[in-house]
Amino acid sequence: MTYLKVSASAFSSRTYNIIILCLTSYILVDFVLYHWGPPLQLADGAGAVQTWGADEIDPICESALGHLKVGPQLPAANAWKQMKWTGAPAYCPVKGQLIEALDPSNNFRRGFALKFVTDVEDIRPYCFPGYMGPKSTSTKEHAMYPCDFTEVHAWEVTPNRFKIPSPGFNEDSNWGPENPHATRVLRTPQVLDWMTKRIKQYSTFVADADDETSVNITRFIKEELKLTSQDTVVVKMDIEGAEWPILQRWLNDPEMAQIVDELFVEVHYHHQSMLDYGWGHFSRTRQEATQLMASLRAKGFFVHPWP
Repeated sequence: MTYLKVSASAFSSRTYNIIILCLTSYILVDFVLYHWGPPLQLADGAGAVQTWGADEIDPICESALGHLKVGPQLPAANAWKQMKWTGAPAYCPVKGQLIEALDPSNNFRRGFALKFVTDVEDIRPYCFPGYMGPKSTSTKEHAMYPCDFTEVHAWEVTPNRFKIPSPGFNEDSNWGPENPHATRVLRTPQVLDWMTKRIKQYSTFVADADDETSVNITRFIKEELKLTSQDTVVVKMDIEGAEWPILQRWLNDPEMAQIVDELFVEVHYHHQSMLDYGWGHFSRTRQEATQLMASLRAKGFFVHPWP
């Protein structure tokens, strides 16, 4: 703690007046800069700042055009000046919350393009607390919300690529007493046993229509799971091009935007910078992928590229 002791006899009345004037000026400047005017500021595509109140969102945000606006692109040398690895926030919020700007020039993989991560599938650069919304953080494989998910539905056609951990981890037997290291567990927790019981695994394809080998995911969500806007629903979708007809259907289905709280999707397209990852056979373009993501946001989907 620091104390500042001043003797009254050391100052003249003129000095007192100058100090009072400085303090008054400081209070005035602070009020004008930080407490006066609309609270929300978002950067537009030209690097200028667009300011509006919480109830005065730019009408352009109701269309895909608004969600195509991106902040200024910084070179790799200045990458750390951007929040985490996501770059600047998008010009338009989604459902009243800030969201990362779309970054097609880096194939929606800013962290990998700037070599913050070594895995092209690493989701960490794009998900972190307080930026995607107040209710979400993320690890590489799943989103964590402050609610108790009662069901996890997982589709994987390739045998042995996804396995439910067995046996699950017992958290009760791992509890330890307080100690000088400030830890309360005996060893690093794994997937919990009660959580594994909530995972349901399917070996069919996810598609826009039902057939012998595929499930219509929209119908499954609405009719079999009977999910509504009252449920907390997080969807992670990486289905090698089959996402296009599904997401185009969702664009015309206002109910799905209300059911799905957050959507992570890897949109596949043809581009020379992704040929090393087996994307050469896809017919859609990167521009179309960007347009699709922007359109989903305009319709109210809180959607992020995966990764």
